[in-house]
Amino acid sequence: MRGPVTGARIDHLRIAEAQLRARPRQTVIALTSVAVGSAMLIVTLSLTTGLSEDFLRKTTESSAHVEVLARRPQGWRPEAIRVPGDAVLEVSRHHIPDEKRAVRALAGVLAALRSVPGVRVATPVVEAQVVLGYGTVRRPAALSGVVPEAERAVTSLDTKIVRGSWAALAPTPDGVILGSQLARALGAEVGSHLQAAGAAGGAVPLRVVAILTSGLARIDKTLALVNLPLAQALAGLSTDQATSVELALGDPMRAPEIARTAEAATGYVCRSWQERSAASVEAFARQNLITLALVLFTTLVAAFGVANVLVQLVADKRRDIAILRAAGFSRHDLGMIFLHQGALLGLIGATVGWVAGAALIRVVAALPVDFGEQAMLRNEHLQMADYPRFYLIALLVSVVVCTLAAVQPARRAAALEPTAILRGEH
Repeated sequence: MRGPVTGARIDHLRIAEAQLRARPRQTVIALTSVAVGSAMLIVTLSLTTGLSEDFLRKTTESSAHVEVLARRPQGWRPEAIRVPGDAVLEVSRHHIPDEKRAVRALAGVLAALRSVPGVRVATPVVEAQVVLGYGTVRRPAALSGVVPEAERAVTSLDTKIVRGSWAALAPTPDGVILGSQLARALGAEVGSHLQAAGAAGGAVPLRVVAILTSGLARIDKTLALVNLPLAQALAGLSTDQATSVELALGDPMRAPEIARTAEAATGYVCRSWQERSAASVEAFARQNLITLALVLFTTLVAAFGVANVLVQLVADKRRDIAILRAAGFSRHDLGMIFLHQGALLGLIGATVGWVAGAALIRVVAALPVDFGEQAMLRNEHLQMADYPRFYLIALLVSVVVCTLAAVQPARRAAALEPTAILRGEH
């Protein structure tokens, strides 16, 4: 009994194709609308995914995977002191005016962090807010004191140098590497002599040895990278203190797990790059969702076009539908013919949309862009992703939406009374 059913299904498809061919103009219009919707969906998925991946890539390349901060976890208590018998200890600590918050006893903290499985590099960092001066120009900056060779293993900032040399920082005690937008705001170039004033007052001379462009506004607009001893002196910290410790991991995706382990090992708050970038990632996700919703409306408009073509087809082919009923086609058969027409329009339209979408991705990726100085991300071109799943999603959405759009025309065709139509009553 399965042979006739299978044959009927083939007839459904052939009849659906023949009826679409009989109305070429309306069919082409419907296919075009579906193809446009499919192509726009592919390009939107490519753009939103590309921007998100670019942000995450720049974030992991330009900052540590885990930061050890100069704060104790909530509920942290020092380890109890074990004493023999009924001995009594008196512990006192003199108040130190204006004591700086810092990670102390660096050697012990670094040793504990380097023993944590998964940690590739641990290096101290001193961060301070300063005002940089060049001539009469003054600009606020985020001073970051690092060990240059260790910093190369933690971030890829050394690959972002556009003028000067990263290698010149270590042998230059007063050297500084500036973010490109900060250098532009100051009017400074490689070799320029600056003055850095910290919160404690006084000015420290600096000499620009390099300028970098990371593509992240928060770095390019504020970063001033110096050697660790200079930053410690400017921040008023001793040589065994730092404001944070940076960790580079073998697997950046394990950052939350390793952060918890490092926190337990050191007694300091440890923050993963996912936690640090959570707000930005959520903003990207929300923006992507809104964009996709708007593009899906384009696909729904295409579905109305498909429904309109099929409704007109039912109206124009009433007599042909009546003849099919008289020839033995059931209501189910007629409904299936129109559902096949909707699926065909979705399938062919999505296939055309594949070609158009792939071409548009390459065209958009080649266009020069400038988001302006205030943009979170800066690139010369839009970062477009191109994955097979984009095309499969577009195909699935197009076929499903167009098939659903064919349901009402299919019901109308199945509800027609062949006898009344052939007699000319309707």
